[in-house]
Order: sequence, then C-alpha cells, then structure tokens
Amino acid sequence: MLNPLRYANTSITFFAAVLLLVWSLLTAGCATQKEAATIPANEPASAPKTERGITGESLRCISCHEERGVAHGWVADWEGSAHARKGVGCEACHINTDTEPAIKEALELAYLSAEACACEDIRVSRRVVAGNCGKCHLKQYHEFMKSRHSLGWKRMLDCNKSIAPSLNARSAQCEQCHNIQFKCDSCHTRHTFSTLEARTPEACRTCHSGTDSSQYEIYLASKHGVLYSASQSFILRDTRSVGSMRSPVCVTCHMPQGSHDMSFGLAYGPVGSGASYIDKNGNRADDAALSKRRGDMLSICNNCHSPHFAKKSLETADALHKSAEDVIKEAFGIIAGLGKDGHSLSLTDKTAGASLLGHTLVPNVETVPEIELLFARLVNNASVVWKGAYHNNPAYTHLQGWMKLQMGLSDIKSEAQRMRDDAEIKRKMESKLR
Repeated sequence: MLNPLRYANTSITFFAAVLLLVWSLLTAGCATQKEAATIPANEPASAPKTERGITGESLRCISCHEERGVAHGWVADWEGSAHARKGVGCEACHINTDTEPAIKEALELAYLSAEACACEDIRVSRRVVAGNCGKCHLKQYHEFMKSRHSLGWKRMLDCNKSIAPSLNARSAQCEQCHNIQFKCDSCHTRHTFSTLEARTPEACRTCHSGTDSSQYEIYLASKHGVLYSASQSFILRDTRSVGSMRSPVCVTCHMPQGSHDMSFGLAYGPVGSGASYIDKNGNRADDAALSKRRGDMLSICNNCHSPHFAKKSLETADALHKSAEDVIKEAFGIIAGLGKDGHSLSLTDKTAGASLLGHTLVPNVETVPEIELLFARLVNNASVVWKGAYHNNPAYTHLQGWMKLQMGLSDIKSEAQRMRDDAEIKRKMESKLR
C-alpha cells in the first residue's frame, strides 16, 4: 500500500530542488549582466563577423554576363567564393588605373597589350595582375615578388630574343607558364581562388612537367606521390556526375552526354594528314563538315568559357597544328630529294597514298636508314605538339613537342648532308680507280 507521508516528502524534496535550480539560473544571469555592464567603453565587446554580400557593381557585371552567356561558369565560382561573401566584387579586381606600378610594368612588358577587353565598360581590364591582389594580400604579394615566379615573363622575353617564335607559337608554348609573373590565378584558379586547390601538386603540374622541368612526374613516382595519388582514388566515386565537377575530365569533352563517339567535335589532325579531319575510313571532311565539327566542340567549351576565349584557344592550336605540318613537309621534301639523287630510300613508297603517317612509320631499326628513323621520330614529336596545344599543356606543346621537333628537323638536315658528302666521296674514289 502507498505511504501518503513518504509520497509528500518526496514531492517536497523535488519541488525544493526545482526552486534551487531556478534561483541558480537567475543569479547567474544577473552576474553576467553585471559583468557585461562593467566593460570599459574603450574595450568594446567583440561582435560576430558579418559577410557583406554582393555589391551593386558586381550585380551589373553578373547580369550582363548571364544575359550574354559569357564566362558564366566563372561567375558561379565567384558567387561561391570567400571574395563574394566578403563583398570583394568584380570591380575590385577588374577596374584599375594605368598609373598603378604593377599595371604600368605589365603594360611596358606587353602583357596587357596582347588582347583588348570586349567589355562595353572601358574601365574594365580582362586581365588581372598580381599587383591587384597585392592591394589586399600585401604580405603574400611581397613574398611572391621575392620568388623566381615574379621574373617569369621577363625571362621569357629574354629567351625569345634568341629563338624568336611567332606570336601564336609563343602564346601556346611559352606564355601560359611564364605569365605567372603577373598571374596569381596560375595557382589560385579563377574564380574561387581556392587555397586548397593551390596546395595540390596538380596546381604545379602545368608548368613543372616535361623534359627539363619534370618535378611533377618525379614527385608522382616517389613514395610520397604514390600515397598522394592513392588518397584521391575515390574522387570520381564520390562525385554524383561528371557535370558537377569543377574541371573537365576526358569524357567531358570527348564523350558529352554519355556519347560513345570519341571523335565528337574533332576538326583537325592527326599531324601528317593535312589540315582536315579524317574519319576511320580515311575520308576527309569537307569545309561544311569541318565547320560543324568545330561548332560541336565549341558548344562544349562554351559551357565553361566565353565563346571568344574558346574560339581563340582552338585557333591558336590550329596554328600550331599547321606549323607542325609545315615542318613535316620540309623534312619529307629533304628525304624525297635524296631519293631523286639516287639514294636508296623506301620512305616515299611507304607513304604513297597513306592518309595517316604515324600508321605507316613503324620502322625495322635493323634495316631502315638512319634518316628514316629520324623522320619517324619527328612525326611522333609533331603529334606531341598538336596534342599539347589542343589540351592546353604548354610544357608538352613546347618542351616535349616543338623543341624536339625543331631538333629533329636539324638532325635530318645534318644526316642528309652527311649522306650527300659520303656519296660525293664515294663517287670521287670510284673515278680515281678508273
């Protein structure tokens, strides 16, 4: 049976405990208010940080870009960046004066004069130099100016005095790495400017790879690099779709919408086949087909880039493709000339009617003359040139492609002269024996 007295005592104890808890909370609140009231006026309490949001100037830029479909991917990146949240808008970076030291230097070294901005606002500069970033990131800018990166463009100009490449060649082969003198976004990619991305080895790979600066390849093959690569193995699995990735992968451009036509949008190549697309049956595309194929590829590029930028980039690669074709023709002409002079060469017979040189030049190194081996190597280097150019890799376009291509042409010229000299000596020896 329930004891009424015991139940009453329990209730009283519980009620007293509740009253004690309430009294403790009230007295603690009063103490807190009293403490806050005694804070000196010259020592303000710290307020929570606020984010200022998008500026009116930036909204005008965004509206124009969205209406015209220009670089909308970059706008989306910026909207999700710390810059946007803190009110650092388009005008902070893209509007500047020619009197600023960093801008003046870029103008004097012809970095900013290479291409005018298409924006209707004449104040806007398409290119942003490191000095712009230094206005806010002063410590980082001064540290950068102490580094070798801050001399990249000047070193390129000094080198160009001796090798004098064409402007198209320089754009595809040299500037994309050496413009780091003016471009913080070489590492902190537009327009998120993520410090995390800049810390990855891939941020360095574009420039620090190839024959004479193969730091990335060396690192990747080390144990440190192997462990780093292994940690990235789940990146595609954890990504819902290729389209949601910030940067394209192979299938983004070559298999859009899940298409299994890996030749989608290709308009030129391979080198040695002339400036036209050739299908799997060896048929060349006519002008109308080429125009459509290029339009198809631009439709992919324009998902992220402005139409002007995408078109110009592909046209620059086209120019490099043609230059590589010209080198092959010159080398082939040298070898054909030797054949006409009576030298025993099979190269002209091998390539007669062939649409793809690379498929015909699989030489037997024991029987093929040295000059034909040199030609086969030259064609391979020409392939590296155009593949590097169309994939926007300056290290492979220049260091592993164009530079080796020029060396190969020089070797062919030297070998042709040696063959002619030997033939002349042999002719004279035979003449004396008679």
